[in-house]
Amino acid sequence: MSMLRPVPMVHFRAQVPNRDAAVATRAIASEGLLHLVDIAHGRTPYDASPPGVQELYASFRDLVKRIRGTAERLEMMRREPAGVVQANGVSDFAAERDRILLLFEPLEKRVADLVKQAADARDRLLMLRDSLAQSERLRRAGLAIDRIAPLRFVALRLGVARPEALDSIAAVLAPASHCIIPLDESAGDVLFAALAPVHARARLDEAMRLAVAQPIALPKSPAELDPQQLTAALRDAEQALASAQTAMEEERTKNGALLDGLMERAETAMLLLQAQTFFAASGRFVVISGWVPKESADRLRDRVRLATKGHAIVEIEAAENVRGYAEGTLRVPILHHNPLLLRPFQKLVAIYGTPSYSEVEPTAFFAVSFLAMFGLMFGDVGHGAVLFSAGWFLYRYVPRFLDYGILLMEAGTASAVFGVLYGSVFGMRHLIPTLWLEPIDDLPKFMMIAAGFGAVVVTVGLVLNILNTWRMGDLKAALIGPKGITGALLYWIVLVLVARAFVPATVRIPNAIVIALAAAVVLLLAIARPLVRILEKHAPRRARPEVRTAPWFLHALESSVELVDTLFSFFANTISFVRIAAFAAVHAAVFLAIFALVDTVARFGAGDVVAVLLHIAGNALIILLEGLIVSVQVLRLEYYEFFGKFFRSGGEPYAPLTLHPPIRSERHA
Repeated sequence: MSMLRPVPMVHFRAQVPNRDAAVATRAIASEGLLHLVDIAHGRTPYDASPPGVQELYASFRDLVKRIRGTAERLEMMRREPAGVVQANGVSDFAAERDRILLLFEPLEKRVADLVKQAADARDRLLMLRDSLAQSERLRRAGLAIDRIAPLRFVALRLGVARPEALDSIAAVLAPASHCIIPLDESAGDVLFAALAPVHARARLDEAMRLAVAQPIALPKSPAELDPQQLTAALRDAEQALASAQTAMEEERTKNGALLDGLMERAETAMLLLQAQTFFAASGRFVVISGWVPKESADRLRDRVRLATKGHAIVEIEAAENVRGYAEGTLRVPILHHNPLLLRPFQKLVAIYGTPSYSEVEPTAFFAVSFLAMFGLMFGDVGHGAVLFSAGWFLYRYVPRFLDYGILLMEAGTASAVFGVLYGSVFGMRHLIPTLWLEPIDDLPKFMMIAAGFGAVVVTVGLVLNILNTWRMGDLKAALIGPKGITGALLYWIVLVLVARAFVPATVRIPNAIVIALAAAVVLLLAIARPLVRILEKHAPRRARPEVRTAPWFLHALESSVELVDTLFSFFANTISFVRIAAFAAVHAAVFLAIFALVDTVARFGAGDVVAVLLHIAGNALIILLEGLIVSVQVLRLEYYEFFGKFFRSGGEPYAPLTLHPPIRSERHA
């Protein structure tokens, strides 16, 4: 039963003296057990955290950003975080900030100066390369700089543009006097000189801008076009850039370890201060509030008391006894200890949402139904073996994808099991006997089985919904709600009546059972209200009280319409599972298409080798494409047809205060 319930949580509340807040925070973080909550739960209009904590947290957050920026400028690779809090930590964060700044600011300034030097050298290098290329073109054009300089009554502009842009410049300058002279054409553009009267200087500049011409500054003297001077300046810029880069490498080698240490100290202080923003100041004490697994509560209490030398007052209270839990307004974090084989499915459930603390944990049901549907739709011994082998490879050699490896091995096993039942090995029949049915030949029977499987899944969803609503205190919904006991019984009554038209008389459910189910529904509706009142005396009501805003007969009519609509949706969900049979038939039909193609190729004399290669390629394509499609369809049935019956979501994952990763980015997250 532990797989169906979250780990029991208790509320942990500690009062420590102000002077011990830092050591208490460090002790809590070192244990990695406490899921912090805002002690004021966001209800106070002011900052309830201890004085100065927000300011120190902001300053360390800025300091961490600066250190990271310096490390990035030095192109340092961050090492993997240790994930533990150092035991010799400080308690005076303001003094710690000053010590870090004393070591960091000189290094930051040196790195900033080196970065600026490198950037200036790089910019000068680019500019000189452009100048050298332009000077070469100007020399090729035979431009006489000494004759251009004395011009006083003519505006002269040099530029580079596409050849067709010259006509655009001329069109803008007309009817004013102007002259456009192409000087050098290469690489698809043209170097040109444009001249106009001095009074049309602005118009000339506008014409070049509209034509998207790249302007070239006029040299002040012929010396600026001297290739030897430009080449010497280019070498100086390259040397300056190399010197700056060498100095950066030396700085990285010399002070990399120091920067790493400063980063670790600043991140640790930032995290601990971030945790203290969840605390509340009460006179000379600080109040720490959060959730911890019940089995670890005593250990955390002893650790806090030891860190504060017995000055901490710790209160531990079960979640069911905390104010707000019975009303359903208190969010208890969720922690599940599922076995290794269920862990991949827990991540798939988390994609849909996190169940609340009072809900049944659906991972086990999800895993069983997922593997059953995958095997039904993708049953083949060979394909199952391939999936299992791929999963084993990931499990054995790629620990990063451990969960994917487990999922592939389980899916491969399910596929192989149903492949044995279908008698299919890489689509080839009669290699092994068919123990159950063949998806294409027995399609009508398979569709009935798929619909029956859907009825079971829908029923399990209704049962889980009844359990969830009962545990949440909504007894009326659990008894006579559309998804409660009444709705489930009516679903089965109608389901049995419909099934009687399709199954042989020898396997029909007796009329007496149908009558008994109907009588149970009538009896339940008759005694529902007094039964709810009796039960509510012994169980806390967590749901909001019903507020009747309409006469009873309108309320009854609304409930009846809702019940009928829900029943129709149940049957639509049940019929939706027929796609299991459809995809299984498609899986088998694709094999027939591949075999037909192989036979056709073989008849044309391509040989057995080509036929084998086509068979292998076809099976690989089925595994990759159809396997993905089947997985998507299984998830669709799980999320919409199964989870829609009972899953409410709204839970908060358990995220204890540890050094890595950070707890939350915002105070009221």
